[in-house]
Amino acid sequence: MTSINDIDMGATVWMIASTALVFLMIPGLGYFYSGMVRSKNALSLVFLCMIAMAIVTVQWVVWGYSLAFSETSSNPFIGNLRHWLFLDVSYKPHPNAPTVPGVVFAIYQCMFAALTPGLAIGGAAERIRVLPTIVYVFIWTTLVYDPIAYWVWAPNGWLLKMGVLDFAGGCAVETASGFAALAFYFVLGKRQGFGEEKWQPHNYLNIILGFAFLFFGWFGFNAGGASLASGRAGIAFMTTNLAGAVAGIVWVALAFRRERKFSSFHFCSGAVAGMVCVTPAASYVSTWASFPMGVIAGVCCYYAIDLNLRLGIDDCIDVFAVHGVGGILGVFLTGIFANKKVIELDGTSSDGGLINGHAKQMYIQLLALVVSAAWSFVVSFIVLKVMNYIPIFKFRVHPDDEAHGLDFTELGEAGYNFVAEIAQSHINIQMAAEVRSATPSPRSSIQHPGKERLLLRDSSSAAVTATPSMSP
Repeated sequence: MTSINDIDMGATVWMIASTALVFLMIPGLGYFYSGMVRSKNALSLVFLCMIAMAIVTVQWVVWGYSLAFSETSSNPFIGNLRHWLFLDVSYKPHPNAPTVPGVVFAIYQCMFAALTPGLAIGGAAERIRVLPTIVYVFIWTTLVYDPIAYWVWAPNGWLLKMGVLDFAGGCAVETASGFAALAFYFVLGKRQGFGEEKWQPHNYLNIILGFAFLFFGWFGFNAGGASLASGRAGIAFMTTNLAGAVAGIVWVALAFRRERKFSSFHFCSGAVAGMVCVTPAASYVSTWASFPMGVIAGVCCYYAIDLNLRLGIDDCIDVFAVHGVGGILGVFLTGIFANKKVIELDGTSSDGGLINGHAKQMYIQLLALVVSAAWSFVVSFIVLKVMNYIPIFKFRVHPDDEAHGLDFTELGEAGYNFVAEIAQSHINIQMAAEVRSATPSPRSSIQHPGKERLLLRDSSSAAVTATPSMSP
C-alpha cells in the first residue's frame, strides 16, 4: 500500500523535471523527421507530432491513464475507468511510483503516451492527411498503447505478473510504434516516385537539432522513473548515454565503409537506435552492458534499413528499422543482460537475466515481444483499413496534393517561403498549360533548396512566356 507519508520532495522534483525533458522530445522528433523528408513536407511533420501530443493529452485525461495504469482493476488485460477525467488522481502515490504524488506520475506517463503516436506517424510521412490522422491517434492510443502499457507496467498486468522486464517502453513505445508504422506502409503504400527517384534529407541542421532535443530528453525518458536514492537513476542516465554513443559510432563506421564519407545524419540515426535498444534495460543492466547493446543495435538497425530497401518497403523515416527492430533487440537483450544486483539496489526483488543464470527471463521477454508486436500491427492495420473505407477519413492525400507537398495542400502554410511560391507556380502553370518539354514535372520538383530555387526561376519564366494560343 502506498501512503502520502512516503512522498519524497527530491523524487518529486526529479520526475517533474523528467516530464519536461520528455516533452522536449516531441518537438525534437518533429524537427528530426522534418529534416529527413523533402522540404515541401517539413512543416507537416512538426505539426503532426505536436497535434498528436495535444490529442493524446486529452485522451489521457479522459480515460487513457485509467485504462493503462489503473491499480484497482483485476482484469489482467486492461484497466478500469475509476480514474477517468483524472478522478482521484491527486496527491496519493501510484504503486509504480510510491515516492511521488499520483498526479505527477500520471503526467509523466502522459508524455510517453504522447510521444509514441508521433513515432508511428513517421511511417506515413509525405502522403498522409491530417484530419484522419488526428482521429486515428485518439483511437490508436486507446486500442494499442493503453493495453500494452497495462500489460507491461500496471500492477495487475499479465506480462508484469509473469515477470517481464521493460523499464521505459521497449514494448509499449518502441516496438508498438515500429509495427504501427509498418501497418501504415501496408495500407497507404509507397510514395510517388519511390524507387524511381533518389531522395535525400533536405535539411541536415534540422536533423541534428531534432536529434539533440531527443538525446537530451531521453535522459528524462529513461532515468525519470528510476530511484534517486539507490543510484538507479544515475545508472539509467549512463547506460542511455553510452548506448547512444556506441551505436552512433558503429553506424558512422558502417556508413563510412560504404560511402567513404563521415555523415552527421548516420551518426544521429545510429545514436537513436542505440538509445531505443537500451530503453527497456536502462535501469536493469550494468553500465558495461551498454557496449554490446549499442554495437548490436547499430549493426542490426543499419542493415534493417538495407533490407527494407531490398524488399521495396517505403519506410520513409526508418521508423520500423530503428524503433521496431531496435525495440525488439532491446527487450530481448534485457533478458540476457539484466543484472540482479542493479535491479535490487532499491529493494526490488528479481532473479535477473541470463548473466545471473536465469535463462527463463529470455523466454518471458520473447513472449512480450511477440504479443506486443502482433497486437500493435494487427490492431493498427484493422483500424487503418476500417477508417480508410470512410470517405472523409481516407488517409492518403490526392496524387496532385502529394506532388505539391503536404505543407501547402494540407496546412496552407510552408516551412520555407520559396516552397509555397514553387507550389503556387506549379498550380499556375498547370492552369495555363505546359509551354515547353523542359518544364519540370511536379513529381520531381521539390527535393532540396538549390534545386528548388532553380525550379522557381524556370517556372516563373515559363509562366511569363505562356500565351492563350498554346493549348496542350
